[in-house]
Amino acid sequence: MRKNIFNRSTLTAICLSLVMSACSDSFLDIQPQDKPGSDNFLNNLSSAQELVVASFNPWVAQTQMYGKRFATICDALTDDGGLRLNGNDLIQVLDWNITPSLNYPTDWWKYSYQSVNAANYAIQEIPKLKNKGFTDSEINPYIAVARFMRAFNYMFLTTFYGDVPLITAPLSSFDEFSQPRTPVSEIYQKIIEDFSFAKENLTRDGNGYTGMPTRATGAAYLAKAYLYNKDFVNAEQAAREAIQIAESDGYYLIDDYESIFSIDNEQNPELLFYFAFERNSGLWEQDFCVERNVRDLPTELKYIQGGDGWGYCLPTRSLYDAYETNDPRREYTLYYQGSVFGTYTPSTPLTFDYHSYDSDGNQTAIPITYNTGDKVIYDYKWSPIGLNVKKLTEDLTGLTNVRYAGLDWPAMRMADLYLFLAEALAEQGKDEALVWVNKVRSRPSVNMPPKSTADGDLVDIVRHERRVELAMEGERIFDLLRWDAVKDVFGDGKQIKLHFYSDYLPETSSDKFKTVPGLTKYPTDHILFPIPQYEMDQNKAIIENNPGY
Repeated sequence: MRKNIFNRSTLTAICLSLVMSACSDSFLDIQPQDKPGSDNFLNNLSSAQELVVASFNPWVAQTQMYGKRFATICDALTDDGGLRLNGNDLIQVLDWNITPSLNYPTDWWKYSYQSVNAANYAIQEIPKLKNKGFTDSEINPYIAVARFMRAFNYMFLTTFYGDVPLITAPLSSFDEFSQPRTPVSEIYQKIIEDFSFAKENLTRDGNGYTGMPTRATGAAYLAKAYLYNKDFVNAEQAAREAIQIAESDGYYLIDDYESIFSIDNEQNPELLFYFAFERNSGLWEQDFCVERNVRDLPTELKYIQGGDGWGYCLPTRSLYDAYETNDPRREYTLYYQGSVFGTYTPSTPLTFDYHSYDSDGNQTAIPITYNTGDKVIYDYKWSPIGLNVKKLTEDLTGLTNVRYAGLDWPAMRMADLYLFLAEALAEQGKDEALVWVNKVRSRPSVNMPPKSTADGDLVDIVRHERRVELAMEGERIFDLLRWDAVKDVFGDGKQIKLHFYSDYLPETSSDKFKTVPGLTKYPTDHILFPIPQYEMDQNKAIIENNPGY
């Protein structure tokens, strides 16, 4: 049985005390001098494992990261996501009115650098196990995990912030704090070096630990790094190699698309990398499913999802329209007017109003009666914009607290990898890109007609396929940023259909369109987030923020 790396064991707590400082607002996380050090902690491979777990912790145990709101905010920043407005910070995010002092998403900087420092500490300390008789072949897989996480963080940081400080050793004193920004090109040299090491030294099974990156993970992220660096020739080569490694190691496209995201099918062979959570762990931050679950359900129907969610993560009509006719991935991803929400199980019939618009745009309310076994139909009244997310939500029944959810979060799937190769090929004008697009489309539960050169530009076809295949997985914002396409989507004052019935709403309705007035402050299409104000205040080597701030 594989061991879960996120079980919050005593050893993990000790490990974290070595490298983390929860109160720090800076990326600097100094190793406390009054805590156990590597000499009395790092004695075997299990302790090396505990050390690398620290680099995962900021991503899974923080409210702003995958532990709660990260994917929700990522989707809200795109044409795919709306957001139930709740607090000034979230309203500003939705409008792309991001400032250096905004809680969301500026803390992404802090937690990413906490992860980097933890990874650097592991990279520095784990080689000392050779003094205790362990060989390179025994310790390199653990160093590879740390280097993988360091590269993972720097890909994230450069995507959102551009040039950032490149820190490759743990910071151990305040004298080391002020670090200048490093050009993205130089950072990517290190990213590619780290992922290359990870590909060669990670194991096939993640050392037997759930959630650990494998050699296929390392190979896939190396391809992703080349793609993000716009080195399409090497991206193609790396993606081909990654596919060969992944398929030989037992990864594949699951026939049933919907089951990829089911809590009953976690750690399935389509997931190249995921952040593992535990149900009923007692950690408040593991509640992203509650963020997504439908909020405004009739009381009589809350049992269908095991309780009431918050409904913060809302898809747009624009995303609904992006799906081709009869693409079943829309049904698997969204709740929309007329889709099946669940099954009515009580023995007593229930009658209530079902709302819709007629062909003239007039609201109607028709009484509908459900009997035992009937399919419950989604009603647009259950969302401020008439849509909800279905993908990556879960039944909340049986939780000791509704916030202790525990659904694993997919960070990369085989579909991703196939589409990385498709993108690298399309950017070079190679028609073979369609082979890999169609491989994703031909999944038995999807079974969409194959694309051909007659369907349009190769790049556009690939980009569209990524949108519908990976919708509401928090990926689109990374695509739009690396394509310099945020303004292509929103433009200056361009309006994205927001509400399911946008066509019928008056022009003055706040639900009709999604607009992003904050984009006007960005001088170029290559949009970067501001470096957080707390970093500007403390790091004296950074004297200028990104353009627009």
